[in-house]
Amino acid sequence: MAIVLDGTLAIQRDEQQKIVNIIWFLYGLPETDVQPEQAVFLHESFGQGSPQMISFELDGEEYAVYADWEAASEHRNAVEVKEFYRTYGYVLISALKMNGNLASNDERVEWLLPVQYFSDYVTMINELSRAG
Repeated sequence: MAIVLDGTLAIQRDEQQKIVNIIWFLYGLPETDVQPEQAVFLHESFGQGSPQMISFELDGEEYAVYADWEAASEHRNAVEVKEFYRTYGYVLISALKMNGNLASNDERVEWLLPVQYFSDYVTMINELSRAG
């Protein structure tokens, strides 16, 4: 069972409005010197129209964060995010190293990780079972 994190994603665009970077800002990660691994992006986490999801392992625990594009006008963002991960295959995760409280002296950590793209959970399970 994955630990679901709070977070948000920031989409950086160029002059032509194409995505050049996506940063997932996460809250609630434990302080550790270990880098996350086995990152996965699901375009539809639970089936058609469901939120997009990034999951990864950190210190033996699985973590997940969801991007739910609620407004119909945000559908374009979901499609662009999907294409970004299918094309580039890397995810940028940013988090605060907690020093006991949310003071300004908290240190930010970032990880650029390879990410496996899957259209949905069932596809992921099927492809991983064939590979294993």
